[in-house]
Amino acid sequence: MSAKLTLYPPQRTSRYFLFPEGESPLAGRETGSDLVLDDPRVSGRHARFEWNESGWKLVDLGSKNGTFVNGSPVTAVSLVDEDWISFGGLLSQFELLSDPQVRALETERQERLQTTADLRRGLSTVDDPRNLLRRLLDSVLQVAGAERGFVLLLSAAGELRAEVVSGFRFRDSFEESFSGSVGAIEAVLRQGRSVVASDARNDVFLGKRPSVVERGIAALACVPLRVEEQVIGVIYVDGRKRGGGFTDLDLEMLEALADQAALVVAGTKVEKRIRELLGQQDPDGDRFLDELDRQVGEIARRLGGERDSASASTA
Repeated sequence: MSAKLTLYPPQRTSRYFLFPEGESPLAGRETGSDLVLDDPRVSGRHARFEWNESGWKLVDLGSKNGTFVNGSPVTAVSLVDEDWISFGGLLSQFELLSDPQVRALETERQERLQTTADLRRGLSTVDDPRNLLRRLLDSVLQVAGAERGFVLLLSAAGELRAEVVSGFRFRDSFEESFSGSVGAIEAVLRQGRSVVASDARNDVFLGKRPSVVERGIAALACVPLRVEEQVIGVIYVDGRKRGGGFTDLDLEMLEALADQAALVVAGTKVEKRIRELLGQQDPDGDRFLDELDRQVGEIARRLGGERDSASASTA
């Protein structure tokens, strides 16, 4: 049977490799490896997957930090479906796939890429800011399989404002229970790049935040709206889905949608606040938006103060 190995690198998206029968792929940090594992805990030539008529075998190649299967160190071991493998601490899962499962996986990828292309074209035809941001958030939730999310925009004065929100209620906005979302937003604005947690509960940066622990968030993504390297807003989504969370394909699709929407937003004059909760009747909706505006506003002011201080120190 063919095999699938899904990697779960810390603070990054999960990704998978397919192994056809008859191959013996080398896993390691060296760029010439069949599976390049970009993690300092992984040796240059760490381990090899070997196929024979009886199935798949994993052989450690004298790695510095060892190879573990289901928590036990190994030098050579036969693999079975759903084994957990650690390459010096980099976690992965091994699965056996039938030919129909491989074809279904490849078909799903092509269909999702086509869906994203169609959604991008749809965004490019919308010129009303309200409809654009509604459609953007709905598209991102659909592509990511997420349960809730929001879109924030930066005003000309540098204020960060909540414009469109879906799946949240007022009780989600209290300081402690909302801290995971706020932390992800702040990281995106500091770094100018996406923050994704494929397994937020075990993430070093987010895993101990009350919002992640109490709500059982399995995966989250916070993606910048960016035009020519300038961040003009942020999209945030999260969910409790299992089975790998956000993958590298998910992130590729989310960033494609964000880039398309940012181009349209930048070319459209947003004269009035949109400020809208979607898909639910919540009597505390205005209170939620007020609270969200307050929290994200504090992030923008804090980061603005840091930039002013840095400019003054270099003057």
